[in-house]
Amino acid sequence: MDAAALAALELPAIVDRLATFASTDYGATLARELAPSADPATVAHRHELTSAAVTVLAEAAAPELAGIRDVRNAAERSVRGGLLRPDELRAIAVSVRVALEAKRVLRDPVLAALVESLDPALGGLADEIDRRIEEDGSDVRDSASSLLRKLRNELRNGGARVRDELARVARSGEVRDALQESFLAERGGRPVLAVRASARSKVPGVVHDASSTGQTLFVEPFAVVELNNRLAEAAADAREEVERILGELSAAVASRAEALHVLVESTGALDLALARGGLSQAWGGAPVEISDHVRLVGARHPLLDAATAVPIDLDLGAVRALVISGPNTGGKTVALKTIGLAALLHQAGLRPPADAASLPVFDQVLADIGDRQSIEMSLSTFSAHLRTLVSILGSASGRSLVLLDELAAGTDPEEGSALAQALLGRLARQARLTVVTTHYAELKEWASASDDAVNGATGFDPETDEPLYRIALGRPGTSHALRIAERLGLDREVVADARTRVTPERLRTAELLAEAEVAEREAVSVRNELEEALGAARARETELAHERDAVQASAGRAREAAVAETERELAEARGELRALRDELRRARRHKREPEQDRLLGSATERATRAERALRDLSGPLPLTGVLAAGDPVEAPDVGVRGTIASIRGDDAEVIGASGQRVRIPLARLRPSRERAPEDRTPVVQVRTSARSDVSDQLDVRGLPGQEAREQVRRLVDDAALAGLHEVRVVHGRGTGALRKAVRDELGRHPLVGRHESDADDGATVATLG
Repeated sequence: MDAAALAALELPAIVDRLATFASTDYGATLARELAPSADPATVAHRHELTSAAVTVLAEAAAPELAGIRDVRNAAERSVRGGLLRPDELRAIAVSVRVALEAKRVLRDPVLAALVESLDPALGGLADEIDRRIEEDGSDVRDSASSLLRKLRNELRNGGARVRDELARVARSGEVRDALQESFLAERGGRPVLAVRASARSKVPGVVHDASSTGQTLFVEPFAVVELNNRLAEAAADAREEVERILGELSAAVASRAEALHVLVESTGALDLALARGGLSQAWGGAPVEISDHVRLVGARHPLLDAATAVPIDLDLGAVRALVISGPNTGGKTVALKTIGLAALLHQAGLRPPADAASLPVFDQVLADIGDRQSIEMSLSTFSAHLRTLVSILGSASGRSLVLLDELAAGTDPEEGSALAQALLGRLARQARLTVVTTHYAELKEWASASDDAVNGATGFDPETDEPLYRIALGRPGTSHALRIAERLGLDREVVADARTRVTPERLRTAELLAEAEVAEREAVSVRNELEEALGAARARETELAHERDAVQASAGRAREAAVAETERELAEARGELRALRDELRRARRHKREPEQDRLLGSATERATRAERALRDLSGPLPLTGVLAAGDPVEAPDVGVRGTIASIRGDDAEVIGASGQRVRIPLARLRPSRERAPEDRTPVVQVRTSARSDVSDQLDVRGLPGQEAREQVRRLVDDAALAGLHEVRVVHGRGTGALRKAVRDELGRHPLVGRHESDADDGATVATLG
């Protein structure tokens, strides 16, 4: 890639920002050295790594790499026989620990492949360093060897003895009077006393130094010379032992130098991939589809504030030239750089800031942006641009992206326009895509007339006279130079005079373009409003569907629970019923047993109620049907039952049995179990089958007459379905009113052939048939 083009497009600022997302020394170095690749396979692999990094970062599963240092120089020095410092050895141990832990916890196969070659044997090297080097890397541990521990103990103890002896000498009367200062000093690594030069004879010893004035001598008393000599020997022995230990560790590092190189480079590659993923996440980057077509949706310049940057949309397809025009400060150059940077970021393995993107892999990105004037080379702006254009024409291929800001500007407008058309025509045939910015009307006309070119206009708000920083494809932009000049305070008479000097045709063209821009902006606004409304409607539809599913699921669960409970109660009642029936039959062989009759009737009623509840629960749920006019419905919570007359919105008008009308919310209604009109399919259908456990006896004593009639009807119906030939209804003697109601109901029932009084007239036996 052309270095001047990368600088013009501000890629160095991007990679500097990328380096801040790295956790390791070498990862940051790789980030700063990152360059776009022209190889499609390399670009695809980079994006595979970036996508994997985005995933692990989103899942908070990225390994911790902080602490890995670039220890390759230290490893190389150890190979050459160099002695590594304790802090260098500590950096190696930490790097090994962090790298091996990253390899252990990393689960993504794409990223894990980067550190697959890490040598687990490096862990032994880290263990040895940990054992012999202090945690902060400041020194070798006392425990590194038994000799070093002995020597350092001797130094500590001997130093204490020397200080004690010096203090004793300094306290003696004759020496105390000879001291210049009362504190102990040190010269040449040996403890001394500060003695007045005039009293030198009072402190026998070795003079190691004198003050700058000569008034003070630093004397080592003879009493501690021998102690200090032994300490010096112990210190020398300790230094030798430390060097021996560092030599052993350095040799161990040298034996693993190649593995340490692999560690730094592989973790650096992993760190770079995670940095690319982190930066891509940070600016809302979109995955790029590698394609022959160029398409950017919601693309933003990565160095602009994301909150204020205006995104651009470019769907260029296979177009080979794009001519961007519009007012100054309208965003033409920013758009040019946004396109170029999107391509560079894509080929560097970063996701460009956009909502969606499709891009080719360009072999070169060639750019002429900014002022190329050179005083040293005696080049004008125009000449400098021409030199760059000559270079671009010599380099561009069928896979190149060319970006030209203000093509052929800075010279005679007529000749510059002609030159711009010729250059762009050549580049449109030679390069994959050429994007230029211009104010030349003739170049806009050329783009309109060319099959492989398209115009793009930067937006301008005529109401505020402010640029909109958007690009509209398919039409040229206008410079609005006179309007901008007027807005910036140029004398109105000057502006008016300038307007008279513009040809009427050119003024009319500018007006038509401005009108088209306004109409397009209004259409876009309407479309956006409609899309927003449609989105809200779809969201509401989805929300209602979820609510409906939740209600149905809840109702289904409630019904299942109720059915289970009722089946349990029914099973219990049936068991009790069978036991009582058997006991009653045995009793009938001997004599009447009123108490057993009563218990049997109660058990029969319990079984009947449970069966009726189970039958109701087993029917279709009210929510599963759609209510319509003419449906029989009921609202048990408010005591309403009738037929739907009409439905308006969420309410229904219901007509009761006596003709009264009531309006009630649909949500409170459910289909009634009453039969629907003959010409409609019933909303609720009840299907029954014969059962073998229906009781042949019913006890209605104590019940009101109407309720007794209903239970007698139900007994006869159930007995007939069960295939029984005879039933017995216990009503007692009493006043005879209940007996009369029971026998009247039996006489009316079409399934009863005959009925007669039982032996004591306290019950009636009915024969079915």
